[in-house]
Amino acid sequence: MQGFDIDFSPFRCVFNYHPAILHSYEFSDDETETCEDLLKRLAQGSLDEHNDKNGTRFEFVKIVKANYHFAAAIMYLITFQVKDPYDDKIKLFQARVLHADGIRTEYVFCRPKPNQEGIQLSS
Repeated sequence: MQGFDIDFSPFRCVFNYHPAILHSYEFSDDETETCEDLLKRLAQGSLDEHNDKNGTRFEFVKIVKANYHFAAAIMYLITFQVKDPYDDKIKLFQARVLHADGIRTEYVFCRPKPNQEGIQLSS
C-alpha cells in the first residue's frame, strides 16, 4: 500500500495522509491551477524522468487519485493511467513526488502499480 490505496471513507485523514480533491484549488494561490492540473504536471514530470531512465515511452493518460502528507514540502502519492505503446494497454502507475511550489520538486520514484493487469484499449 505505502500510502497509495488508503480508504478515506470512514475518515477525513489517516495518520498524516489526506485525500487530494482533484477539482479543488487547495494548492493554488490564485485559483488558476486546480489540484488535478498540479498533479498532472507532477505525474508527467515523474513519468518523463522514468521514461528517460528506463528507455521506455509510456504516455500519460489521466490522474486516477492522489493522497498527500506534509513533509519538508508536500509529499504527493499519485496514481495515474499511462498508455503502454508496446501492447496498447492502459496501465496504472504510481509516483511519489516531493513538491514545494517555486522552491523544489523532487521525483522520488515512478513505477508501474504492483500486481495489476493492463486494460485493453477499445478501437
